[in-house]
Amino acid sequence: MRPALTPAQKGREVASFALAQAGIAGLGAAIGLALALSGLPDVSSLEGYVPFETSKIYDAKGKLVANLHGEENRVVVPLGYIPKHLQQAIIAVEDDRFYQHRGISPRGMMRALLTDIAEGGSVQGGSTLTQQLAKNLFLDRSKNVTRKLAEAWLAIQIEQRYSKDQILELYLNQVYWGHNTYGIEAAGLNYFGKHTQDLSLAESAMLAYLLRGPERYSPYRNMDLAEHGKNVALQRMVKAGFITDRQAKAAKEQKIQLTGKTSYAYRAPYFSTYLIQQLINRYGEDTVMKGGLRVHSTLDLTLQQEAEKLLKESIQKHGKRLNFSQGAIVVLDPKTGYIRAMVGGADFKTSKFNRVVQAYRQPGSAFKPFVFLTAFNAGIWPWTTMVDEPVSFDAGAGQTWTPKNYDGKHSGAMPLRKALERSNNVITVKLAQRVGIEKVIETAHEVGLQSELRPNLSLALGTSEVTPLEMASAFGVFATEGWRTEPLAYHRVEDRSGVLVEQRSAKLQKVYDENAVRILNDVLQGVVRWGTGAAANIGRPAAGKTGTTSDHRDAWFVGYTPDLVAVVWVGNDDNSQMRGGTTGGGICAPIWNKIMRVALKDTKPSTFTPPEIPHPPSALPASGSANVPLLSVPPEGGGTPSPGSSPLDSAVDLLDTLN
Repeated sequence: MRPALTPAQKGREVASFALAQAGIAGLGAAIGLALALSGLPDVSSLEGYVPFETSKIYDAKGKLVANLHGEENRVVVPLGYIPKHLQQAIIAVEDDRFYQHRGISPRGMMRALLTDIAEGGSVQGGSTLTQQLAKNLFLDRSKNVTRKLAEAWLAIQIEQRYSKDQILELYLNQVYWGHNTYGIEAAGLNYFGKHTQDLSLAESAMLAYLLRGPERYSPYRNMDLAEHGKNVALQRMVKAGFITDRQAKAAKEQKIQLTGKTSYAYRAPYFSTYLIQQLINRYGEDTVMKGGLRVHSTLDLTLQQEAEKLLKESIQKHGKRLNFSQGAIVVLDPKTGYIRAMVGGADFKTSKFNRVVQAYRQPGSAFKPFVFLTAFNAGIWPWTTMVDEPVSFDAGAGQTWTPKNYDGKHSGAMPLRKALERSNNVITVKLAQRVGIEKVIETAHEVGLQSELRPNLSLALGTSEVTPLEMASAFGVFATEGWRTEPLAYHRVEDRSGVLVEQRSAKLQKVYDENAVRILNDVLQGVVRWGTGAAANIGRPAAGKTGTTSDHRDAWFVGYTPDLVAVVWVGNDDNSQMRGGTTGGGICAPIWNKIMRVALKDTKPSTFTPPEIPHPPSALPASGSANVPLLSVPPEGGGTPSPGSSPLDSAVDLLDTLN
C-alpha cells in the first residue's frame, strides 16, 4: 500500500502532472502545426506566376456575351508603371509598416485585435500585404488558426525570397477591386477610364480604400461611401508622411468622374448575372471567375438587344404619361427550355433587381387560361354557355365578394370561348367555382407555376403573385401541347482546353392532357385575332392572354407560337398604380408583337394542332365541327386584322375598355 503523501508532496505531484499535460499538449500542437506547414506550397512557384485565365460566356450563335475578368479586366503592369502616390495610398491603407516588417506585423495584429474588441466584431484582419498575397495565391478563404499560421509562414518565406518591390508588384496585379475587376490597371480603366500611370492622387486614394470592401465601397454603388473612404485614405497618407495636409485637402476637393463605360463588362447584364450565379452555385466562385471556363449559353444576343431597346423605348414613350417606370421581358423556346432573351428591368446600371426571376407580381387576367384549361380537361367545352350577371360569393367571416368586369358592365349569356377572348371576369370566377379552385391550383402547378397560389376564388383573376419566368415556362406547356421542360440558361460548359465539362439538354415530361391543351390553344388564338390581345397579331398562328390587374398595378401579355413563348410585363417596383388605360393589350401586346417578329423572321410559320372535339349542339355555327378550329367565326361586330398588318402605333388607346 502506497504511503500517504504530505501536502507538499501532493502539491509537487499535481504540478508535475499539469506540467506533463501542458508539455504533451504543446508537443501535439507543434506536431500538428509542423504537419500543417509541411503541406504548404513552395513560394518559389511565384517566379513563374501567371494570372488566372478568363472565363467566357457565349450566346447561342457563338457571339461573346461576357468576359469574367478577361484580358481587359486583368492587365499585368510593372511597378515602375504605377505612380508613387498610388503605391503609397495602398500601403497607408493596407499595411503602413510594409517596408519595416519581414512578412508579418505583430503590432498590426495586436492593433486589429484591439479594434475588433472595441467595435464588437471582426473588423480588421491584421494581415500585412505579404500575408494577403500569400492568402490570395495559395490558401482558401477559411478563417481559423491553422490557416492564419499558414498565411504567416508563407509570408515569411515570400519575404525571404523576394524584394519588397516584387511583392508589391505581385500584390497590385493580383488583388480584386470589385465588379469583376482584378489588378490595378483594370481597376483604373473600370472606374475612371484611365491607365494606371494617369491616376490622380484622389483617384488613387479612392481605389486604395476600395480594397477594404470592393462591393461595399464601390463608387458605382454608393459614391458617398466611396468619397468617405477616399478621405480616410488621404488622412492615413498624411499620418504616414507620404503627402502634406495641403495635398490631402486638394485631393479631397477633387470631383471624381466615373467612366460608366466598363463598370459592368457584360452584354445582356440581367441574363449574364442570372447565368453567372447559376454557374457559381454549381462550380464555385473561384472556378467560374478564374478557371477559364467556356460557357455556351442559350441566349440570342440579337434578340436580347432588340428586347432591351423595345422595353426602354416603351417606358420612355408611355411611362411618364401612364405612370409606370419598370418592365420585364423573357423569351423562351418551349421545346428545349432555352432562354433566348431576358430583360429584367429598364436599366441595369440603376437597378440590378432582375424582375424576370425576382419580381413576384399579380398576373391578373393572364392567369385565366389555367382556369379554362382545368375546365376543358374536365369535359366542359368551349361552346358551353354561362351567364355574365351580378353574382356574389361567400368570402368567409360573414363577408361576400362580388367580382366585377373591367368595364363594370354585364353581357348576359355567352359561350366560354367568347368569355375568354373578351377576358370576362364574372364567368371566369363562376367557372373556377364550378371546377373547384383546388383543381385550378393543381393545373397551374402541373404546367409550371411554382409559387404559392392562395386557394380562394379571386385566384381565378390572378391575385396570387408569380414571376414572369414562371409564366413563360407554364405557357410553354401550351405551346408543346402538354410537355414541359425546365428553363435553361446554358447548355454546354468546356474547360480552358476545350474539354467538355457539362452538357445539358431538355428533359421533356408529359404533364397535361394534349387535347385539353389543344382546345385551349384554339381558344387563345381568338384572343390574338380579335380579342383583348389583337395588338399582338403577327400575321401567323399565335395565341396568348392579356393581363391587367383591377387596380392597375400590373399589366401583362403572355403569348406564344408553337415555336416560341414571350412574356412582357410593365409596372412599378413600389407597386404604385398606373393610370387607367394602361392595359396588357394596350402596352404589352404591341411590345410582344415587335419582339416576336424579330425572333421569328427566319422561321417558317407553324400551326397549332386542331383539337379533337365532338359535334357541338346545332346552335353552334357549323364551322365548329370536329377538327375545325373554333375561331373561324369572329364575335358580333368583330373582325380579323389582316395577317400582314402591324399593331396600331397608338396602342395605348387600343381596346382600353378591355383587359
